[in-house]
Amino acid sequence: MKLKNTKKNIFGLAIVLFVITIFLTSCQKDFKEAKADDKAQQLNSAQRLTENIAGRLGLPYQEGTIVLGDQLRNPYTPTLMSQAWNNLQSRGVTSLYPVEIRQTHFYIKFKPRTWDEYDDLKEDSLLHISDIPYDYEIVKNGNFYQDPTINDTLPTYQYATVPAGFDFNDTIAYEVLSPLYIPEKDNQLLGPSNQNEPFLDKLLNEAYTLTGNYEDTIDLNQQSSLNRYVPGGNIQLFDTRLNTNYGFQGVKVTARRWFDVLTAFCDLNGNYRMNGSFKRPCNYSIWYEHGRFFVKRSGVHWINGPKQIGDWNHTVADGFDRFAGHIFRAAFRYHYKEIGGLQRPFRWLGRKTDYVAKDGVGTGTNPIIFRGIKIWRFRDLAFNEYLSDEIFSTTSHETAHTSHAIRMNTVFQFWQVSRQLQESWAVAVEWFLAHLEYADRGIANYGEFAYFPPNPPDYPNSYAYQYWTPDGSQFLGRYTPIYIDIVDNHNQLGINYFERGIGFVNDQVNGYSLPEIEAKLLKHIYGLSSLASELKNNKPVGVTDAQIDLLISHF
Repeated sequence: MKLKNTKKNIFGLAIVLFVITIFLTSCQKDFKEAKADDKAQQLNSAQRLTENIAGRLGLPYQEGTIVLGDQLRNPYTPTLMSQAWNNLQSRGVTSLYPVEIRQTHFYIKFKPRTWDEYDDLKEDSLLHISDIPYDYEIVKNGNFYQDPTINDTLPTYQYATVPAGFDFNDTIAYEVLSPLYIPEKDNQLLGPSNQNEPFLDKLLNEAYTLTGNYEDTIDLNQQSSLNRYVPGGNIQLFDTRLNTNYGFQGVKVTARRWFDVLTAFCDLNGNYRMNGSFKRPCNYSIWYEHGRFFVKRSGVHWINGPKQIGDWNHTVADGFDRFAGHIFRAAFRYHYKEIGGLQRPFRWLGRKTDYVAKDGVGTGTNPIIFRGIKIWRFRDLAFNEYLSDEIFSTTSHETAHTSHAIRMNTVFQFWQVSRQLQESWAVAVEWFLAHLEYADRGIANYGEFAYFPPNPPDYPNSYAYQYWTPDGSQFLGRYTPIYIDIVDNHNQLGINYFERGIGFVNDQVNGYSLPEIEAKLLKHIYGLSSLASELKNNKPVGVTDAQIDLLISHF
């Protein structure tokens, strides 16, 4: 619903990455071949480690489609784990506690047929779904994957680990790819204070060896191999307005060891740390989701990180990842951070809001009743990208429409509000939130009537949109500063805003606040007449009916 002035603003987009693609050679064996003597196993292990060194150290990252390699033999099936246990027993390796190999989890492929079904999957906050299957090598890293058998207009298959006894949504098709026994999550096996961990290490080594996953084995004779680490690190986001990085607050990061997935969320500084630990390398990923919302390209947008031991740090510096990152940042503030007393845009019945990051030319739209707020990346056909604060502002604008509809007595009453006041309310909210965001980050006067920096942002964040004039166009008639004028203490009449023009509106009204209007008045306002009535019935000290009438007469 937000339209922008299409002024040319050349912003060079450059990613300088040297991409190395290493094709990994599979060395899979059946059970009989895996029973070779120790010397042969050591040779195979060395070969496997050499062939998969890129997997252990982390493939270089660039935006683009992930390329999968060979499917890996699954070491976590109950049958395979039983074979590993039997092999250990035959060599006299014992466990401190009884070993009960059973189905503790399932590896699932969900098959959503529509985007509505995909969104329904996302409603389960305890279910982590992934576009990428867990049991394949990755030979080219990236941020997108679509199963080649699925039309690219439809959601791709989604993969997940679920506990035994999981309550499936029976309206969404799924396939059990494999029953799983995950001994790392078996407290009965581990015993008090993980006393049985040495046995667990031997069991896992045996299972990985049987399935040819030698890169996941550890040297049980080297103390360094036995040390645990807690996955964590730091994620930064680059801002084109500030020309600096700052913590990518709220974004979700996962650390996965095969079917065991740990999650954490970045704090204000971008730091994250998992509630769990590993010994072997884990697969890191970033997911643009948090609680009541997610940002999606097709499904939830993600960045596939490296497979490595220890911390992973990453800067979202450019490209689509950065664009979607600033959509996330605006949504995170509106949903979870300080918003100056405004109300949260939590959707009806607890449903999540999904933001669709569009890699094309446009601005923003919000279907209100249906999910799918859309934000576009480029301002024109020359593919000049919106600046970070403009993406933040547009996202806030579109989200404000949802919040406005929620404030009405019924959502259908929102459509009885004049288009002019629908858009003008969203203009004021984006101006208010963008000021909070950038004042927090060091630009104290961001969005105020004297703010007009080099390469200025689109309305309403330069000169507080005080240069608005009714030129007769439908566009300007809808997107007005009327709610800004009600709350600010600046009269723009006759003031020269230089590149933008001379102030037209005689604004003698001040003393209202957006949170007060939202909480008490908004649901009663449908047009300029009811706006005037509500303002007169709730006047601050010093404001007269004549001043209100004068202000509204300009719109």
